[in-house]
Amino acid sequence: MTARRPRQAVIASRQGPSISDAIAAQRQLTPRDLRLLGLLAAHRALTARQITRVLFGDDNTTRKRLVLLTGRGVLARFRTCIHPGSQQYRYTLGPLGAMIHAATTDKPIPTPRTVHEKTLKLSRNPQLDHLLGINEFFTTLYRYGRNNPGCELTEWWNERDATQECGGYAHPDGYGAWTENGRTIRFFLEYDTGTEDLSRLIDKLTGYRELRDGGITIPVLFVLPGPKRQTNFHRLLDQQPATISGLTVATTTLAEDPAAPVWWLAGHTTRHRLAALPAPPPATPAAA
Repeated sequence: MTARRPRQAVIASRQGPSISDAIAAQRQLTPRDLRLLGLLAAHRALTARQITRVLFGDDNTTRKRLVLLTGRGVLARFRTCIHPGSQQYRYTLGPLGAMIHAATTDKPIPTPRTVHEKTLKLSRNPQLDHLLGINEFFTTLYRYGRNNPGCELTEWWNERDATQECGGYAHPDGYGAWTENGRTIRFFLEYDTGTEDLSRLIDKLTGYRELRDGGITIPVLFVLPGPKRQTNFHRLLDQQPATISGLTVATTTLAEDPAAPVWWLAGHTTRHRLAALPAPPPATPAAA
């Protein structure tokens, strides 16, 4: 007697779903499912917990829906085994999900082979933890907005779109707009995993000064892995005041709630709420 293979293995082993399969599958998708496809298309990979923060009310409901969508081939998932135990699954678009989202956004329809290859490369990408860390920041902020009236993450751009908007002068890890009690702050995000020298982080501010000279005056926020690195970063900034001249630069650490008064403004000692961070002064036009 041959053991029955799981639905996921059947999908992966055959040639791949067709356009007809995608048309049939989309009839079973809810508006929330379609929002999830858009999130994954933009931000590449999310954990179940991150998805819950944005779209669901509890982890159990999220898990059941993700298992169902993965079994249908709408989503794909992967994780690395860690002994003892395993890490959370990382979810991304499956063949049907990628096809449906492409049709929704009037993009070329990808082949199942292309989607599978993209998922494999993503699962082996050395920058995956960095990507998930960026998404952790934004989904945490998004959840705060869902749970607190008057607060909302109104914009969340990925690294590619944020860098393109900067015209290549700066390469932020993301861009966001946060509204709290009628005040909106726009910001660029730099997410640090602690693998680079602090001098490299400070060098990134050169691009933001060039942006400021071009009229784009937006705070630059650094998320650092811990308080020791944060203190050392500010010490270096204090030694190079010209580095932050005309910029609003603030830092927090991974363990802190990004909406709370946890932002250490460069050149100051007090902490600010995200919405209370001052905007940089407008650039002074160069003399003719």
